[in-house]
Amino acid sequence: MNRLYKYFIFSLVSITLLCASSCKKDFLEVDPKGYLIAKATADYEGLLNATQIQASTTSIYLSDETAAQSDYFGAASVTTQRTFQFSDRIYNADQLPSMDYLQSNYIYNKVINEVMASTGGTEKQKLQLKAEAQVGRAICHLLFVNDFALPYKESSAASDLGVPIITTAEINKTGFKRATIKEVYDFILKDLNEALPNLASISHPFKASAAAAEGLLARTYLLMGKHSEALSHVEAAFKLLSGSFPVKLYDYNQTLAPNGEWQPVGFFGPSTPSMSEDKEVIFMVNRGVFDFSSANTFVTTPETGMSYDPSDFRLLFYSDTELFGSQIFPAGMKSITGFGRNVGVGLADLYLMRAELRARANNLSGAVQDLETLRKNRMPVNVASVPVATAGNRQSLVKFILDERIREFALSGMRWWDMRRLSVDTEFSNTVKYTHKIYNANGAVVQTFALDPKRFALKFGEKLLAENPELIENP
Repeated sequence: MNRLYKYFIFSLVSITLLCASSCKKDFLEVDPKGYLIAKATADYEGLLNATQIQASTTSIYLSDETAAQSDYFGAASVTTQRTFQFSDRIYNADQLPSMDYLQSNYIYNKVINEVMASTGGTEKQKLQLKAEAQVGRAICHLLFVNDFALPYKESSAASDLGVPIITTAEINKTGFKRATIKEVYDFILKDLNEALPNLASISHPFKASAAAAEGLLARTYLLMGKHSEALSHVEAAFKLLSGSFPVKLYDYNQTLAPNGEWQPVGFFGPSTPSMSEDKEVIFMVNRGVFDFSSANTFVTTPETGMSYDPSDFRLLFYSDTELFGSQIFPAGMKSITGFGRNVGVGLADLYLMRAELRARANNLSGAVQDLETLRKNRMPVNVASVPVATAGNRQSLVKFILDERIREFALSGMRWWDMRRLSVDTEFSNTVKYTHKIYNANGAVVQTFALDPKRFALKFGEKLLAENPELIENP
């Protein structure tokens, strides 16, 4: 059986078990070959509702705001160590790469290909479910291409190798071939644009909406370096934020005040709402950020840790003290708390995207307004203002916004996507740091690893290549 579909088998089992515990017995069946049997429109809706996208954790250990502690580095898995070291070889010969999002892609393909022939639903319901699945499939391919292909570069995207475009729900399919990067991005844009007319307003963080599709179009164009198109779509996303599920920025000055609803700050950070109730989430894509074995290994760089104003409430989502101990990390370095972060479509990301795109387009006042809207909800108002000299200079303001993105999303893996797009941005490529450092308990650098730009594309590894001989490995 083709190993790309190994992930799909796990998905079938987990979703079947989930539905067995919460749905009537005939919700779906699994035939002897392992295929999902869904017939009614409600069955396909149930499949979508039970499907959540898991982003790979690899990006966390590649991002340039990440550092490591020498005393704990050996506790991390060999794969994680190699990732942090920017090694050419991450996986052993008997290991498959991490791409759990392909589990979800199987379900999305099944809904897209079959729901219109389902029974018991209206045409409008079927079109909406198909559209929601197209949004999910677009995200899965965006994650896929940003793990295993080079950053989008207009001059070479039509010839650079991307990833396979997977549009079938056939478990035994073989012969996967890599499309070009341009073909993959065109496919993502096509899915999102086709979905838009049939999507509803925001009703739940796990359900794709028109606002989510517009936000993803903005992100996709931003990753392509097409800033005017990205700005158009992020503006459209803001216009679609209303719905039965209220979306808003949390004011940390209130929620994290001494008597705030997120207090007390516990062992794993503030008592924030669950992912299904988070008002800042427009569409949830989860990335796990906690690994017990390496809880004290990976921390922010000293520069990142020291870049926060001391009164910035975002610091409460990080710890300066080792887990299960009293040792304080040196040089201002900090570890992340909690278990997961949304790397799908979120309100903070929309504000920062629009701020950057407005600044790039010389709408400096608009960019500052977006930036300060976010900052006033993250720290006391008296320290939230953008410095005057920065606010009046286009390049300085863009760099400030890029730094703000690091502060907002540190150790979530979001920075890796920014690094990729900025590495091919002639104006702001100097904002990418191409080294990782390991520090000892005194804060001194004991090892440094350099990022070769070809490692912006991870390797598939021997096992996946052996089982998919038409795939071409990255250099």
